[in-house]
Amino acid sequence: MKHYEDIEADDCYDMAVEWIRHGNYDKAVHYFSRAIELNQYFIYAYIALARAYATQKKFTDAVHVLKKAVRLDPAFDRLHYLMAKYAHKNGDYKNALICISRAIEMDDKDLYREAREIIEANYRRR
Repeated sequence: MKHYEDIEADDCYDMAVEWIRHGNYDKAVHYFSRAIELNQYFIYAYIALARAYATQKKFTDAVHVLKKAVRLDPAFDRLHYLMAKYAHKNGDYKNALICISRAIEMDDKDLYREAREIIEANYRRR
């Protein structure tokens, strides 16, 4: 049964991607959410769901989705970076700094360090 659920989760993910191509983010959110229900470890479904929310300017929802993913895979540095990105876009610079610092601790990428500089600059201007 589990194998079938994983296949169905993949199908839901693919359907969500198609809905995004057609500009229907509400349906995409539904199908990404369904993919996660079927396979709670489908980390890329969380990332795609967060991006769908962010595209709709629902940055708080995007961050919450990624927090759930981080509980499942806390060592995936990209999740922390994305949380920082969406928190920053939402004006939550303090949380963005916390998240980007975690990402940098895991993998000191140039992208992450440059993102931290931008977040810090906006935090100081506040």
